Amino acid sequence: ADPCRRRRCKDSAAAAMAHDRRRRRRFFAALAVLRCCGAGWVDPDTPRKARSATSLRSRHSHDIVYSDEFNVDGRTFNDGHDPRWTAVDKNDYTNMALHFYKASHVTTSGGALNITTAYEPTSFMSAEDKKGFVEMVKRTKPYASGMVQGWGKFCFTGGIMEVRARLPGKGKVGGMWPAMWLLGSLARATYVGSTDWVWPWSFDKCDRSLQPKQEINACEPNPHYGLAPNTGRGAPEIDLLEAMPGSGTLGYGLKKPYYSASYQVAPGKAHDRPIEGKKPNKGQWYEKGLEYGDNTSVNAFFYGEELKHKTNRDTYVADAVSANKPLDDTHFDDFHNYRLEWSTAKGNESLTWFLDDELVFHMPPEALELTGAKMPDEPMHILLNTAVSSTWGFPAPCPPGCDCTCYDCQGDLPDPACACGMPEGLCANLPASYEIDSVRIYQRADDPSQKVGCSTDTRPTRKFIEGHKHRYFDAYGGETQPLKPQEIGGAACTRDDHCGPASKCAKKRCACAHGWTGPHCRAAAAFDDGTWETTPSLGFALPFVPGSLQRCVVLLASMLCAVFVVHRRQRHLK
Repeated sequence: ADPCRRRRCKDSAAAAMAHDRRRRRRFFAALAVLRCCGAGWVDPDTPRKARSATSLRSRHSHDIVYSDEFNVDGRTFNDGHDPRWTAVDKNDYTNMALHFYKASHVTTSGGALNITTAYEPTSFMSAEDKKGFVEMVKRTKPYASGMVQGWGKFCFTGGIMEVRARLPGKGKVGGMWPAMWLLGSLARATYVGSTDWVWPWSFDKCDRSLQPKQEINACEPNPHYGLAPNTGRGAPEIDLLEAMPGSGTLGYGLKKPYYSASYQVAPGKAHDRPIEGKKPNKGQWYEKGLEYGDNTSVNAFFYGEELKHKTNRDTYVADAVSANKPLDDTHFDDFHNYRLEWSTAKGNESLTWFLDDELVFHMPPEALELTGAKMPDEPMHILLNTAVSSTWGFPAPCPPGCDCTCYDCQGDLPDPACACGMPEGLCANLPASYEIDSVRIYQRADDPSQKVGCSTDTRPTRKFIEGHKHRYFDAYGGETQPLKPQEIGGAACTRDDHCGPASKCAKKRCACAHGWTGPHCRAAAAFDDGTWETTPSLGFALPFVPGSLQRCVVLLASMLCAVFVVHRRQRHLK
């Protein structure tokens, strides 16, 4: 053999490897530059020292990609008012809710986002299913509260999320349900038409028994709407916090108040489920690789739920892989840091929750081998809200002699006819404010699996949402589109200080300075630094045709052509 030839081959291979290394360095350098320079979602008020973070789990450095410091007072979050958030203004049909969400219950004051819950009876027309027909029925909810969501605005895949917050009311008084959470962008919270057969699916295998239960499933070769073939999709949920205030001890030893850190996912475990209120038996529930922090335990209060539909074929189970952590008065009196570390790198996927930098719960992908579900890889948006529900912190089971259908307060005291079914002290605890000092998202510059955007190259959503737009707004509640266009100035004013930073009152209307938006110019402008999709039209893939049918069609077409040719020749001879 020619030694020179061997040397040339080695040199060629070495050159190819060096070229590949240079190409990868250029790619990651370009990505890093984009991350460093891409500040479209970063609040200008975010301190320099808070613009990077180190993972408490992996020790990798992360750069900030999104933040909201809520420093400008008087922001409003009605539809179209804010570039980062929308405060929904509608009834909540989920979770036996006793509240009506009002945009007026969300504002900024004292350098924080303020979500206020109050006893405020609100009547509305409810769209209800009556034997297959929609009937509008007048209903009244006794409480009003607030929810802001980033749906259709900011989404991210992977990274670190930090929320600094003070929980509402008194820790020893039950009845409120403050939460901070993430939801896949294919679903929109409280818009139930968008969640059916989508929430909280994270499953990418073709299982014919589950196919009717998962709308976007891996059995479909041509799902249309720009979706990848044979790819299961959905809208899983990650709860950084769902707080349960109150007093007393649950049956398995957990004392209130506490909070849950959860991954809610489908498919769930359909059989041999643990009994709620009791800890699971060995091997009965998710165990593999799970880590619990100090004074943290499996959430035996809620294992998930069955989402019932008209037929068993469409009914499915969703699980909550969850841990409970006790709280104390300081979490309701002072601000604390709640953190999620969401790793999406292939082979290193995980979810890890922290409270004030101390481990709460860690979940690796092998924990999900119980059902075959997978770790979240969907673009997800942020939600902050306080709910009031008869299923959360209210007496359960219903006390003897109480019908538990009346939940009204009268002034500072509950109606005597309702008191038996309500948490003690709830009415005196209202109004109460859930305060969020800041929300920040960080990502690794050298990890291409971590992305910003609600519709990405690997998980497109835009065309699906456009094709099912009616699911994402409440037509019965008077909405005509999912989101209104962003307002830039235009609010009534008489002085410059009625408008936001550096903005002016011109002709009795706020005129926004560069970098500010909203009707009063009080919100820092925000936008995606780049887009993953460029095609504006709604596209459809060609329908799937089995190979055998294709061959029959070709044969039939050939026969018809032959008949046509023979017929033409016969006419020509005549």
